[in-house]
Amino acid sequence: MTTTLLTARFDTGERQRLEAAIGPVDTAGFGVDGIVMPHEELLGRVSGLTRLLVEFEQIDEQVLDAAPDLTVVACCRNEPGASVDIEAATARGIPVLFTPGRNATAVAEYTLGLMIAATRGIASAHHALRHTDAFTAQPTGDADSRRDATAQWSLDPGAPFDTYQGPELSGRTLGIVGFGIIGREIARLGRAFGMSVLVYDPYVTPGALEQNDVRGVGLAELAARSDIVTVAAKVTPESRGVVSRTFFEAMRPNAYFVNTARAALVDYDALVDALRSRSIAGAALDVYPVEPLPSDSPLLSLDNVVLSPHLAGASTDVVRHHSRQLVDDILRIERGERPRFLANPGVYAAEATA
Repeated sequence: MTTTLLTARFDTGERQRLEAAIGPVDTAGFGVDGIVMPHEELLGRVSGLTRLLVEFEQIDEQVLDAAPDLTVVACCRNEPGASVDIEAATARGIPVLFTPGRNATAVAEYTLGLMIAATRGIASAHHALRHTDAFTAQPTGDADSRRDATAQWSLDPGAPFDTYQGPELSGRTLGIVGFGIIGREIARLGRAFGMSVLVYDPYVTPGALEQNDVRGVGLAELAARSDIVTVAAKVTPESRGVVSRTFFEAMRPNAYFVNTARAALVDYDALVDALRSRSIAGAALDVYPVEPLPSDSPLLSLDNVVLSPHLAGASTDVVRHHSRQLVDDILRIERGERPRFLANPGVYAAEATA
């Protein structure tokens, strides 16, 4: 009988590496059929398990009580508390592994993509060309005579060339609120585009700023000096609403705002007001106070915002990343070593003093 249950999406090669070390791994739940396993079904499957690897299944006190032999819970998420009751696991002496930065590259690349989409009008132009007749209303009978021309789109006011002109990223200033794993990757990509980078993060060290070739500034200075602002912070009591109405009022009218982090970091009412009044040039958003985005959201009626349905982390490579991270740490535990990514380090501290 296997004593390891995997309900997360998982890379085949990494699963084979895990099984080579610990024996067969049973699979079920979201990782098999894309449906989160019902709580009652999970309760009926965990007795006798020593290892439980999850992504979206909820591991609460009931599950932990039903699995008294558990020695490790591994969660394929940046924020394991979204799936695992870490306090309850800690009280039972069970280490909780997690995968910080599993989607850092995916989110950072998507963030840069949204910056370009917003500043250069890519999404708006695509929609206008594909779903309206704004730019395609001319007759096509003379298409052959125009086939070899270098440019036949109108250059008149209101034509695409006029409507969708926007700034290059190169030479602009990027402001990043929060400088963890994802924030640092956004900074790296921004510098690759030729941007200078300002950072607001009261917890980052001067050494980390210097190492990443960025400049730390206060929140007000970042708002006032940045051509594009993006958010890459975790939601904490201190960071909730950090991008406030005052922040948007300090931004320049030609500046853009991008959020691929969490909606709770931002005053969305103030953002809507800034977009409506055009006190900022535009925004690109992947997260919202209510998800899915309600059909009556005022954001849907604005022409200076690019919207996407929480896709920044949806890369086909994320599963490979989190699988490798968890297998590496489970094998560390098997060798008697301390795991690298531990959500409750107090478990190991308690063992050391026992």
